Amino acid sequence: MGRSKSNGFVLAATEETHNGHGPVKKTPPQTQEVTVDKIELGTLRRSITLVGAVAILIANIGGIGIFITPTMILRFSGSPGLSILIWLLGGIVQAAYAFCTVEIALMFNKAGGPYFYIYSSFGDMAGFVYMWGFVIFIVGPSWALGSYTASLYTLSVIFTDCQPSDFLVKLVALWLMVTLMALNSTYMKVITSIQSILTSCKVIALAIIIVSGLIYVPTETGQENLGSFMDESTTNIGNIALGLFAGSYGFGGWQVITVLAEEVKDPVRNIPRSLGFTFAVLIVVMVATNFAYYVVLSKSEALKSEAVAMLFGQRIHPVIPLIMSVLVSLCAIGNLNVLIMGQPRVLFAAGRNGHMPRIMTMLHKTYHTPWPATWTLGVVASYLLLTGSVMSLVAAISLYFGASAILLTVSIFVLRWKHPDKHRPFRIPTAVPIVVFVIMTVILFMSIYEKPWTLVSNLITILLGIPIYVIVFKCERVKKHLNFMSRIGYYLEKAFLLQYES
Repeated sequence: MGRSKSNGFVLAATEETHNGHGPVKKTPPQTQEVTVDKIELGTLRRSITLVGAVAILIANIGGIGIFITPTMILRFSGSPGLSILIWLLGGIVQAAYAFCTVEIALMFNKAGGPYFYIYSSFGDMAGFVYMWGFVIFIVGPSWALGSYTASLYTLSVIFTDCQPSDFLVKLVALWLMVTLMALNSTYMKVITSIQSILTSCKVIALAIIIVSGLIYVPTETGQENLGSFMDESTTNIGNIALGLFAGSYGFGGWQVITVLAEEVKDPVRNIPRSLGFTFAVLIVVMVATNFAYYVVLSKSEALKSEAVAMLFGQRIHPVIPLIMSVLVSLCAIGNLNVLIMGQPRVLFAAGRNGHMPRIMTMLHKTYHTPWPATWTLGVVASYLLLTGSVMSLVAAISLYFGASAILLTVSIFVLRWKHPDKHRPFRIPTAVPIVVFVIMTVILFMSIYEKPWTLVSNLITILLGIPIYVIVFKCERVKKHLNFMSRIGYYLEKAFLLQYES
């Protein structure tokens, strides 16, 4: 692919441009983008309104975590009361972290979210390592967990008297994932309108749980459970840290709105407002939902299954489990839809900066959506879906969220130092990122202390991105073998009506 920084990966400072067959003309060495002949250059469309942004955030923040992670947090905390406090603190920390990121998001207003911010702050290697970890520990596990949960709850409507086989659950999950990938590749406007309907299912399910729990408070069982709310609370700092990790996961996922920054209408106004409104509502709702769980269920009952919403429904009324199955399955589909909508844009941004093959920046000429990025991530997610477990997926996601939060809070100060005069439509008070950094660092190291082998192995996997970066980007012999990327891009362009981004 001519003499570029890394043949098929990086296009900055390119000396020659190509049409898929070979060099066609010279450009100055200082040129930062390659001109591609004989195509109509594309851009991402701004189609997400304030209402659409709120719907996306409500569907994605915590995902379906409120229906499966309370049991995990209860195990770590030892008591319902402490687990509720962990949920509250997790929500506050994530809200503060989100607004720290808004400062950078509105400063750049580019697709890519946290990846782009870390790359801009710390350079090429940090950007590549983040992307390496993002694909392995965020995209794959998130899509796999979302599709598996949607499939499990969907099949529970059909298999009322028995548990569906794991093979069937994963087969249906794979079908759901591929279907949503196809829809997101073709009809973004339709899929965003459907998202509002899917989001309402989460709202209805949570409303049923909260109202039922409040009605249950005056009962004898409710009073008995309230009387033992703080019994057996753990004093183990490591377990509390692991609980906070899981609690932070319960409020994670807001990053999708920064990933979609280039597609949000009036982002300076709509991104902060949508985040503020969503967190204000969801922190109250999540705490109230957990309170309702533990008013109805005793600690021993809640620990029987990860599907705590189903146990809750069985105690309230025989019809409630069926209703909850339908609502949670639709909610999980909505969550998966948001992930598939937003996360390929990170790979798209990595392709811009040369940390992924340039074909990841290709958009469809008609639909203006990143087809190669979407389907590449789909392959990774499908593999993890077929080979992973729920607990391992949640652990991987939580660890990476924590490490990313530490890097991003540091990047705020790095960017203020590197670009002191750059316009910032939104500026977070300095104390906020400092507090977030301290809290997330303590949680990360205490979690590693409590479960060293599991978390350290994940950290080692992330750090493997460093030698891979050196081999791919610095080794001339390896770079010569990457010329086939330009040929693949040429055939994809012709076969699927794709074009490179402008």
